[in-house]
Amino acid sequence: MSEYELTSLALELFRDMDAQIRFWLEATFAVVVAVFFAGDRLTRGLRRLIASLYMAASALAGLRWVLTLRRNLAYRERLMAEGYGDIPTDLWLLVPINLLILFIFVAGVAGAMHFMSRPPIGDS
Repeated sequence: MSEYELTSLALELFRDMDAQIRFWLEATFAVVVAVFFAGDRLTRGLRRLIASLYMAASALAGLRWVLTLRRNLAYRERLMAEGYGDIPTDLWLLVPINLLILFIFVAGVAGAMHFMSRPPIGDS
């Protein structure tokens, strides 16, 4: 592959990673809003089902993000193996960005799960 093709593939994967984060954030807010508005009408079993589906979707999103990151790194390694330069990356920005992504993901999952597990507030 040419340098242009490998660089384009790596940059497309960055866009895919951003889209995966955005989708997970939208799903998290959708679950929280749906549970909030459904409120006490949700049975305990239905809340557990929603929480289980949300956890599965979150695990899938996290694993797909890691898979996409690994593919990106593989394309970048191939760039260098074929004698091309790596995509310029500032490590001093990369580390805090990835730590913030991890924090948002973990705190978002924990917050959503806590919200879904709280007892009903009305008289059921």
